[in-house]
Amino acid sequence: MEYKSINVEMTSEHFERSIKGSPRDAIKELIWNSCDADAKKIEVSFQYYGIGNVEYVSDIFVSDDGHGIPFEHAEEYFGKYGRSQKTYSEKSPAGRVFHGKLGQGRYKSLAVGNFVEWKTTYRTSDGKLMTYEIRFESGSHMNVQISTTIEPADIDHTGTVVHIHGIPDDRAPLITRLSNNEEILPDILATFAPYLLAYPDIEIKYNSVTVDPNEQIRFQNEKELCYEKDSDTINARIVVIQWKKSHFSKMYICGGSGVVYAEEDYTLLSKAAVSVYLMSEHFESMHRDNTLVMGMADDAYSFFVHEARKYIKEILHEQEDEDAAAEINRIKMEGAYPFDGEPKDEVTRAERSVFDVLAVQVNRVVPQLKSANPPTKKLTYRLIKEAVNTNPSSIRTILTEVFNLTQEQQDELAELLTYTHLPEIIDVAKTVSDRLAFIHVIEQLVYNDSIGKPIKERTQFHKLLLKELWIFGEKYTLGTSDQSLKNLLKAHIKKLGREDLIPEIPPEAVEDLTRIPDICLFEQICPAYEKYEHLVIELKRPTFTLTMKELDQIRDYAFTVASNPMFDKARTKWHFILLGQDFNEEVRIALENQIVGDGNYYNAGNISISVFNWSKIIQDNKLKYEFLRSKLNLQLSDDPNYATDYLLKKHAELFPANKKEM
Repeated sequence: MEYKSINVEMTSEHFERSIKGSPRDAIKELIWNSCDADAKKIEVSFQYYGIGNVEYVSDIFVSDDGHGIPFEHAEEYFGKYGRSQKTYSEKSPAGRVFHGKLGQGRYKSLAVGNFVEWKTTYRTSDGKLMTYEIRFESGSHMNVQISTTIEPADIDHTGTVVHIHGIPDDRAPLITRLSNNEEILPDILATFAPYLLAYPDIEIKYNSVTVDPNEQIRFQNEKELCYEKDSDTINARIVVIQWKKSHFSKMYICGGSGVVYAEEDYTLLSKAAVSVYLMSEHFESMHRDNTLVMGMADDAYSFFVHEARKYIKEILHEQEDEDAAAEINRIKMEGAYPFDGEPKDEVTRAERSVFDVLAVQVNRVVPQLKSANPPTKKLTYRLIKEAVNTNPSSIRTILTEVFNLTQEQQDELAELLTYTHLPEIIDVAKTVSDRLAFIHVIEQLVYNDSIGKPIKERTQFHKLLLKELWIFGEKYTLGTSDQSLKNLLKAHIKKLGREDLIPEIPPEAVEDLTRIPDICLFEQICPAYEKYEHLVIELKRPTFTLTMKELDQIRDYAFTVASNPMFDKARTKWHFILLGQDFNEEVRIALENQIVGDGNYYNAGNISISVFNWSKIIQDNKLKYEFLRSKLNLQLSDDPNYATDYLLKKHAELFPANKKEM
């Protein structure tokens, strides 16, 4: 099959945003595309390849039986960003309200893999089924290839198959999480529930599992809302669904038919297994007019959101009261309640109230407790009672993990404790967890402009990294920070054990050592047969794009050290590293035809100069800790506020308490 190439009219900012977007959102956008194409059967499937005993996703397919894309419209729809068949109408041929209208979802798939291929089958005006292909890739700078001809279809219905592949090795673990049904299906279920309830003839199958909200709904409440201003009346409906299993704390802004246009995290729902859908034709109108981003600035939008939140609180409080009363009555009937008779005073009454709340929560997260034998239950509730007066917030988590251990794991823990102590095990696990969290935060700082751009280079980013120097390698320790090359020389001489030489340094040897590199790290231990390694690191703020100015700066540091005989080069290897989010074209050209890896700009004698983007540091550390992450089953948050909350909590001295200042 032959192809013709067309250039997409897209800015570089839109292109970069597509590549760096959320893979999960990219898959959801493709499902929405199928819905907008009047598909009745939509399926997301995966293929895998193995590395050792681990399988990673290699290919993702999103297929549907929608009406396909007519060949005569392909060049217009794919050649112009912000243009699709949905641009010209508000509803599909079958009368469904469109989720999108700008055709942007197709490009988000580049956040999943480097290559995306569309094979679409449509019905011509004379009733024939014809097929052709569309292809694009992340490295083409949005050069789209479209089949030059159409061919008779090899299937008996219209539809489209989107094939995503070419997943980079460093992103394979992240993309493979898309095939984790326990993690992803609750999100898919919550997002598409109102749409599937409105259009019951649609079937979405994700990784062999049919997404059926009817099977997962525990209860559903609805309330009509009305906003009046002057002579205008705007109606909305709030639908609250509590799921049997899924926990996904979001409020969804929907059109009148259940099409989701926006999502808002809502922490009140985090432990309630509840999804909230605020539905109104007013939101459809805002979506069409591109004003939905105004959010709370729109009077009707703000009114509906506030009313919805009040209604949610009422529903949750009623449900919690019912659940708590039933749970405590069951515990009392089983004879496991650790209190006798009625409370004698306010103190014991308060103690019982705290216990009741805690006992209900423990039962929710440790369902095995309900089927435990009576002695185990009595002991458990006695421990909870004792914990009420010491540390009630931690007992639930501890009990959850203990009850989740298999007998084999309990035996392994007992054996391990004969060789080491539990506090040391906890410390190691905490260190690994903290480091993985920090890598996750650094990634958001670098690649999320809304978080990274406000970060100040020296007073925040620089000092933050000084607290986490392990990210550059375990074998290094701090030499100097934000000090001149002269002070670096003195610290270097001390590291070699020759402090006696410092007073004898001639003035002319240090007169040109006034430049100030950001961080210098010294190798902590050097075997006799090897050389010391020093890292001189020049940092820029997280989202900074490196130019020749910064490259000249690190080169000046390196050649100053190389030419000054006071800096030891016989026993010491000096690595000069420039770090930024990305390089501009001049820097890319300067790095062409150079060696790969450390010293990718210059490497001669005992001096090397490397220019790296942060993705190398991040991915190197991810690969280093991936095995431990998987063994700990550590799930990193996809909350967009995670990085900000982490910095405010862990490094409050560096960051203002007001998020708006960050």
